Amino acid sequence: MEPLLAPASGPATAAARGRLSRVATLVAGTGVLGYLAAVDPARGGAYPLCPSRLLFHVDCPACGGLRGTHDLLHGHLGQALDHNLLLPGYLAVLAVAIGLWMLPLVGRPARVLRAPRWLAVAALAVVVVFTVARNLPVSGLSYLGSGAG
Repeated sequence: MEPLLAPASGPATAAARGRLSRVATLVAGTGVLGYLAAVDPARGGAYPLCPSRLLFHVDCPACGGLRGTHDLLHGHLGQALDHNLLLPGYLAVLAVAIGLWMLPLVGRPARVLRAPRWLAVAALAVVVVFTVARNLPVSGLSYLGSGAG
């Protein structure tokens, strides 16, 4: 005799779970962006502290990202770039990766963002050079800092 509440399985159930996880991600992401637009990270709010800034007093490659995204959501590109010069690149890669993952919601198969090895190495090199340069005590490079603390 089969139990009345046996867990469903099979391809249809897996597809439904996949769709549900994509919709939940879309709703959660929209909520996070709404909160980020409404509450300026420079003035407080429920935002995480950057471990590298907290422990080592240096800017990580993402420092200034929340403040910059808040500024972008309000149409202030110059202020966003002042917080993190690489922010538009980070956000573009994130948007493409999420967009490709969300394709099943419009009836297309999900795709994975795959960059050629040379591009991944070049991007990593840019991030490393940016991180080092933004933390050097050189007045000509101070604009690369996040402007925090």
